[in-house]
Amino acid sequence: MAKVLVIEDVADSANLARKILTNYDHEVLVAMTGSGGLKLAIDERPDLVLLDLGLPDIDGQTLLGRLRTEAELGNTPIILCSAWPEEAARKMAHAYGFDGYISKPYKVVKFITVVDSHLGEQPDNIHDQN
Repeated sequence: MAKVLVIEDVADSANLARKILTNYDHEVLVAMTGSGGLKLAIDERPDLVLLDLGLPDIDGQTLLGRLRTEAELGNTPIILCSAWPEEAARKMAHAYGFDGYISKPYKVVKFITVVDSHLGEQPDNIHDQN
């Protein structure tokens, strides 16, 4: 079981991510602000971070930079979660230095496949869902 930090200010998106991740046996931490996410990341040292760009207090790109400067988090995969069209999200993820991206709205199989691929795991109980 991996520990995944979801930094997302939209409650429905955060709750859906939590539901998917817990269904696939991951421990989930949720922060609704960038500052809260930074604190949780430093305190809890998650195995992976899912980060939205549009946070109310710190934009996701700035937060990504702050997370990358923390020695304890230097090798932690950080995945962009974005409602931008997939091609734009892919380009932003690459340009900003994210390890990958997941497009919103979430499609369960794609979501968990991206998460587990960055954790070096193979999802063993993928359900036939979109």
